[in-house]
Amino acid sequence: MYLDQFRWPPLTFSLHLVMVMALAIGLKVQMEYLLTLDRAAFLWINNQWATPYLDIFFPIITWLGNGWIIISMVVIFFALKRPAFLRQHLPWLIAVMLLGGLCIFALKKMIPRPRPLSDFAPLIEAGKVHIHVLGQQLWYRSFPSGHAQTAFAAGTYLSLLLPRWTLLFLSLTMGVGLSRIYMGAHFPLDCIIGGLIGAVLALGAWLVRKKVLKPSAPLQS
Repeated sequence: MYLDQFRWPPLTFSLHLVMVMALAIGLKVQMEYLLTLDRAAFLWINNQWATPYLDIFFPIITWLGNGWIIISMVVIFFALKRPAFLRQHLPWLIAVMLLGGLCIFALKKMIPRPRPLSDFAPLIEAGKVHIHVLGQQLWYRSFPSGHAQTAFAAGTYLSLLLPRWTLLFLSLTMGVGLSRIYMGAHFPLDCIIGGLIGAVLALGAWLVRKKVLKPSAPLQS
């Protein structure tokens, strides 16, 4: 009797099956449309923005997506301006960036999206598409962007810690994300999702620290 409650009439089952299939098709169409927009946005930034000045600027700012570079700069800044933050906040920042790195690694394994060079390879060979590449040529595991995740994790945490500097931190983090597109390494969606992962993890760590440790109000810059 218990199992009979879950036995649908043939017509009801057929209607539900059609609804599920329609939903799946709709999601696939929407995803294809999103990826088409993503590729178009990539080509616009990568091609139309290309200038000698940005060819110098973006390869420099992209280094702020390197965890070791960020930690080194933060350690120097804290040591000179806020020595107490080395003990109070540096371990949390490092933990956020490490956790973010693990998330990016797992997602890259689960979603083997090709890099722009690989994705556009047939069109490049046909002479229909040109990709402006600066630095190392990357071909595999594009989604999501590790540089964007690292930059946004650090930028979000530091913005919460030093709110007066929020505009600077967020400008730098956005610059890192744009640099990955401009240099031909990532699609915009890779950087958006990577940035969201970093920002969410940083905000979560900030709230957990506040809840668990109940620290006094942070010093203002």
